[in-house]
Amino acid sequence: MTTASSFRNPGPSVRYRFTWRIAALCLTGCLAAVGGAGAFAQPPLDPARHGATAGAAGESVGIVAHVSDMLQHMPGNAEPSAAQKSSLSAIIQKANADLTPLQEKLSDSHAKMFSLLTQPTIDRSAVEVIRAAQMDAAAQVSKRSTQFVIDVAEALTPEQRKLIAEHMAHHQS
Repeated sequence: MTTASSFRNPGPSVRYRFTWRIAALCLTGCLAAVGGAGAFAQPPLDPARHGATAGAAGESVGIVAHVSDMLQHMPGNAEPSAAQKSSLSAIIQKANADLTPLQEKLSDSHAKMFSLLTQPTIDRSAVEVIRAAQMDAAAQVSKRSTQFVIDVAEALTPEQRKLIAEHMAHHQS
C-alpha cells in the first residue's frame, strides 16, 4: 500500500524520466527553431516561377511567364487568331513591364529584411517598416496580376476559355 508521503516525494526514476522529457522537449524546440530559420533564409527553388525575382531584360516573370507558357501550348482547337496573338503579345509585354519593377521591389525588401534579422540587435521598427512595404508591394503585384489574367481572358473567346479550362482540368487530374 502506498502512503501519502510517497506521492509528495517521487523516487529518483520518476525525476530522471521527467528531466529527460524536459530535455527532449527543449531539444525538439531548438531543432524546430533552427530548421525554421534555415528555411526562412533560403531563396525559392525557382524564383521566376514564384515571382521573387525578375529574369533578364524582357523576360517574363511570375504569373506572366506562366500564362505566356500556357498560351504557347494551347489546345489546337483553341488556337488564337493572328489579331488575338497580337493583342495577347501587347498585354503580356505591358504586364511584364508593370510587374518587373514590383518584383524587384519585393526582392530588394526581402534582402533588407534578411539583413535586419541577422544583425546583432533587432530593430523592430525597421523590420515593421520593411514588412509594411512588402505587404504593399505584394498587394500591388496581386492587383496587377489579376488585371493581367482578366485582360488575357477578355482577349480570348468564351469558347477558347472553355477549351483551355477543360485542357487544364485534364492535366490537373
